[in-house]
Amino acid sequence: MINSNDEQSTDTRHDTPQQVSIKRKLKSVAENILRHCPPAFRLASRLYHKMNNSYRTLSPGAPQAIRKSFQYLIQRDGEVTGDYYEFGLFRGYTFEQAWQHCQDLNLHDVRFHGFDSFSGLPTATGIDQTDGRFFKGQFACSLKEVEANLESKGVDLNQVNLIKGFYEDSLTPALREQYPFKHAAVVMLDCDYYSSTVTALDWMEPYIQPGTVLLFDDWYSYGESEELGQQKAYQEFLERHPQYLSEALWEFKNHGKAFVLKDASQP
Repeated sequence: MINSNDEQSTDTRHDTPQQVSIKRKLKSVAENILRHCPPAFRLASRLYHKMNNSYRTLSPGAPQAIRKSFQYLIQRDGEVTGDYYEFGLFRGYTFEQAWQHCQDLNLHDVRFHGFDSFSGLPTATGIDQTDGRFFKGQFACSLKEVEANLESKGVDLNQVNLIKGFYEDSLTPALREQYPFKHAAVVMLDCDYYSSTVTALDWMEPYIQPGTVLLFDDWYSYGESEELGQQKAYQEFLERHPQYLSEALWEFKNHGKAFVLKDASQP
């Protein structure tokens, strides 16, 4: 992949640790060079994904961050009563890992809701155009392919809802009536754009509650800047909903950070 913010498409299962390290360094160098020329960056990214169809995690730390989140809830509450929500599935690896972790932890009542256009990113607009790293059609993988990937790994699709569409079109009040959504235990936001994160958080608000764990896969995509990307989107969400306090939990590779929401009225 020519973008370190998304799934690590390079299949490293048969590589030595040294070979994995070298591949990652080379990819990072290529990204940094090509990002200064957006047309070349887009072309390289498309070619890379076309040639490399391996089924691997986009963000190396995301699967373990999901497991750690459910373990945190079990330790805190003794049980997990909410569902898992993921925004941005690409080929489905992280989503599948969430299901596998819940099976390992005997969390058989958790349902899994995935949201994606399944045709790649929409056109970048506004502040999402900052440096050209994201572009229309990037990270496309059809719904049929994702379902096949999940089934091949043993995921019970009866526990899964996959909602297709760009968020501004699919995340509607009417959608709430179509599926048995309940409150969120863990939410993975791997939707790259500031605008997509805003839309996802706003739609999720009725299902978010004190105790919900939020995983932002692209938290550090723009470094420490609070004026771009997911950092800006989350800060604005908290300003719109002063009933919540946010507590940082941990960070995860490559650019992720986890938070838990608290009740602002409680000492």
